[in-house]
Amino acid sequence: MDSYCELKALPNPEIIESAVVAELMQTLHHLLPQFDGRIGLDFPAYNQDRTLGGIIRMLGEKEDIQTLHTLLSGHWAIQDYALLTALSNIPAGIERYASYRRQHVRGNSRYQRQKQRHESRGTWSAALEQALRKKCTNPMHLPHVKLRSASTSQRFMLFIKRKSSSKPQSGSFNGYGLGEKGSTVPVFRS
Repeated sequence: MDSYCELKALPNPEIIESAVVAELMQTLHHLLPQFDGRIGLDFPAYNQDRTLGGIIRMLGEKEDIQTLHTLLSGHWAIQDYALLTALSNIPAGIERYASYRRQHVRGNSRYQRQKQRHESRGTWSAALEQALRKKCTNPMHLPHVKLRSASTSQRFMLFIKRKSSSKPQSGSFNGYGLGEKGSTVPVFRS
């Protein structure tokens, strides 16, 4: 990684910032898979008011970031909702890194599957029901965005967990720009 650019959510009195960031993430989700995991995302204002913040930083090699920048600069969602910064070099002397990964929520559907499994085995009990309800209904307190699946058009919440590190971990990124197997992005002030 040697280059980056940023999307900064524009203030809009009609739409809250987290909804703008969700629209920007949806747009990125349609574009990032064509880069085969070479572009990662950073959220410099992560966990600001329990959100991802209003800035999405895209990091990768100069050629990939330049191509993504070109694709984004003509996209209607970017023109309407965000400021796309110029391509820049990642500063030298990085001391902090972050790994972002998707955190799956275990909700009611997981509870129902577990219940059916235990009932068919004859191991279902009141104590097990109470334990499973507690485990499956814990609220998730992580920054998230509401997205639509590209394949099924189903709406879902993408919860994103950040883990800081003092050492870089190379690897690839998924279609949301999140690290796979702990791959990190540099953390710095722009």
